[in-house]
Amino acid sequence: MKMQVLMMTIGLLILSLVAQPVWWFGLIYEWWTADRRIKRERRAFGSAVYSDKFEVRHFVLLSLFWGLVMSVVSFAVGMTVPIGWWVCYSVFALIAIIFGLGSRLPITIFVGTVVLYDWFDKASFSHPVMALLRQLGFSRQPVKIAVLIMLLSAVLFLLSRWLKKTGGRFASPKIFAQKRGKLIAGYPFNELLVVPTLVLIPGDFISAHLAFWPVLSLGGTHVTPLFLPILLGLHLTIFKQNPRMAFKRLAKSFLVLSILVLIGGIVALLSQPAAWIILGLAYVGYIGCLLKTRWHDRRQSFWYSKVDHGVRVLGIKPETPAAKMDIQVGDIITTCNQQPVHSETSFYEALLSDPTYCHLKIQTPEGDLKVTETAIFDGSPHEIGIVMFKD
Repeated sequence: MKMQVLMMTIGLLILSLVAQPVWWFGLIYEWWTADRRIKRERRAFGSAVYSDKFEVRHFVLLSLFWGLVMSVVSFAVGMTVPIGWWVCYSVFALIAIIFGLGSRLPITIFVGTVVLYDWFDKASFSHPVMALLRQLGFSRQPVKIAVLIMLLSAVLFLLSRWLKKTGGRFASPKIFAQKRGKLIAGYPFNELLVVPTLVLIPGDFISAHLAFWPVLSLGGTHVTPLFLPILLGLHLTIFKQNPRMAFKRLAKSFLVLSILVLIGGIVALLSQPAAWIILGLAYVGYIGCLLKTRWHDRRQSFWYSKVDHGVRVLGIKPETPAAKMDIQVGDIITTCNQQPVHSETSFYEALLSDPTYCHLKIQTPEGDLKVTETAIFDGSPHEIGIVMFKD
């Protein structure tokens, strides 16, 4: 009997996850984002750099994986959030995704909804609303802002781990034109995740109307488990650095910030007046990490620009001969098969001089010289997999 109850509880929770609109809208948005990227790559380079929708793969696999991890941790520590904030956050996250702002405003939405919830909770006009909600089974048990600060630290930690794993791994170039008409490439990161995290909501508001819904007892108080759709995202373009290295540095900054915010959340548990100061500092720290990354990028002298004395490598297609060669994004190919190259056309003409073999001399962004070579597909020079500026 107990096993049947447990299986029913698990089944109902999975049902609530499947019915989560924020996750599904996030999936649709990521599919649309991937389609736009592929079309942009085909317009700029004749074919897609990454033909698979890696954004969708990341969304599904990483959202569910981190959702499982976060749910286990949250359930183990008894993470309790107020229903008012849960609703407010879910609604704003959904609106942000629908309007294409999900990857730009994840932390802003989190902090903003905490402020909005606390303001509404203390406002005089909220009392009749809360009285009605209590009749429906909602609890008025207060949840400390410090708990939400600690949840914010977990969100920042997830953001840092996500960026370290995926940031810059799929360096998809986007062509920009400077004021003087010179072409440059940038590397945008524009992805989001919706991490379904199991949290506890004070009250038995669901079971009051649906008797089969699971209700737990925590410290003598009834709580209802529900999935919170935690929004993660970043919209940032790198112009003057190795994208992989730039996002790794940003991930490290977010990791340090998450630890500091966790310490601040513990302090806020002991001193409630300090909670708002800590929350404000956490948001300022988040904005500071982004501004520092942009500032560091702008200070570099290097550009992914078109050059006259060779051809700039803007991308390398996976599972191609180029992927096996010692070539990095930003390198300049100066000669191909012993012939100087200065454009896409001259590069492929040099490849055709030996249609089954490729020998390259390369200058790195640091000015070093190197040589690399590989066999290529017979009679298919365009399948070598090197992405460069079109003529």
